[in-house]
Amino acid sequence: MNTLLVGFDSAWTSKNTGGLVAVLRLDNGTFREIGLPHIVDYREAETVIRLWQAEHVPAATIILLDQPTIVNNASGQRPVENIAASAVSLRYGGMQPANRGRAEMFGANAPVWSFLDRFGGAADPFAAVEATSVFETYPVLAMIALEWMLPDARPAGRLPKYNPDRRSTFSVDDWKHVCDLASDAYSRRGLLEIVHWLNGAAAIARPHKRDQDALDACLCLLVALELVEGRDCLMVGDLDTGYIVVPGSATLHAELEARCNQTGRKPSDWVRTFRLAPSAR
Repeated sequence: MNTLLVGFDSAWTSKNTGGLVAVLRLDNGTFREIGLPHIVDYREAETVIRLWQAEHVPAATIILLDQPTIVNNASGQRPVENIAASAVSLRYGGMQPANRGRAEMFGANAPVWSFLDRFGGAADPFAAVEATSVFETYPVLAMIALEWMLPDARPAGRLPKYNPDRRSTFSVDDWKHVCDLASDAYSRRGLLEIVHWLNGAAAIARPHKRDQDALDACLCLLVALELVEGRDCLMVGDLDTGYIVVPGSATLHAELEARCNQTGRKPSDWVRTFRLAPSAR
């Protein structure tokens, strides 16, 4: 069964753009490249994904989206953000809250909802993928799971400072660090066109936000690769209030369980290891 795998670092609002990249997983378990990362808005992303589906006729499509796919709270944080933010802040990062009060991103007319409607809604990570499934992911948490941290006085290390829009903290060495590790991950899978793109991105002395969007799309796609390879992955959160899917990590799992205990939550309800159902692989 051929499966289309898509990484979409979303546009978040109707006025913005994000990054999109995809590969095809073939029946024999190998991958075929179908294009390099590029910049799209929400409408363009839908069009491109539909074109890929029409051209390659996959039995299933798996989209890893860097934007919340379930947001029912009117204000404040979702539970998944309250849980995951502890691991992010420990490594000097921040996590934005998702709520319906942020109208451009999550209000009734936000573009994420029409995108999800056209591709089957927010998927259940524990269910078999038979058509198109959209899973929420978060590149920052994925990097923590993959242990891509940089050395720091804290034992957990620190997150790379690779957002070029934050000029006061941006580090070109950190940018190269993320590009190089992503390149290694794709190289191990024989996806050499994306490797070439990542190596070129690593050499950019002054990257722009669009470059980061494309890089983050590669990180989202990397989570999709981990899923279809049958590796253990983590689901943080739940289907009622929102969740995030990232690669499996015993260290991160333990940290998030500890956070659940600190906040009066039953860890097994909020942090779960899973593998994608066999029919989706």
